[in-house]
Amino acid sequence: MPSILEKQLLIGPALPSQAAPLLAFEIENRTHFEQWIASRGDAFYSIDTVRSSLEQAQWAAQAQREFHYLAWLGDEIIGRITLRGIEREQYFKASLGYLFSSKHGGKGYATSAVNAVIDHAFNQLKLCRIEAIIIINNRPSIAVARKCGFTQYGHAKAAVLRNGTWMDMLLFERHTEPSTLIDSDSDRKSC
Repeated sequence: MPSILEKQLLIGPALPSQAAPLLAFEIENRTHFEQWIASRGDAFYSIDTVRSSLEQAQWAAQAQREFHYLAWLGDEIIGRITLRGIEREQYFKASLGYLFSSKHGGKGYATSAVNAVIDHAFNQLKLCRIEAIIIINNRPSIAVARKCGFTQYGHAKAAVLRNGTWMDMLLFERHTEPSTLIDSDSDRKSC
């Protein structure tokens, strides 16, 4: 994916050469992130582990299975966006995840970056549907999803165990504008 400049943000692919600034971002925001995601454990927070995760992300992108993006404000990483579980046959969908630094919250950066990735997913990757699953008390993430045009289509009760408590998850979706895609076999597929 070429880098996207949005609202003084640079959104581009996550690369192994960016391990050091990504590690700094992860360490700075660890407590903030672990409110919403499962702890990745102390072993994750090393340069070798982060570099390895970025190498795996690069391999997955080359295989067109998932895409990892970083949002930069100047020389600082302020967010991560991921499209996972890409299914091109029949579904043309992906699952969206995002993490943004607490100190940059409320300034519209997450909304701009997520919108840029969604635009890339629909227009370049030719996906038709993006899904997001958000823990029920993550109000900032829910707000970003809604600002980015997602609608809630489900509510999973006691769906995930976080910090010893079963939490509900909200299911969101966003569709591209209806159009027709033609695959390599010339079969017509509509979004």
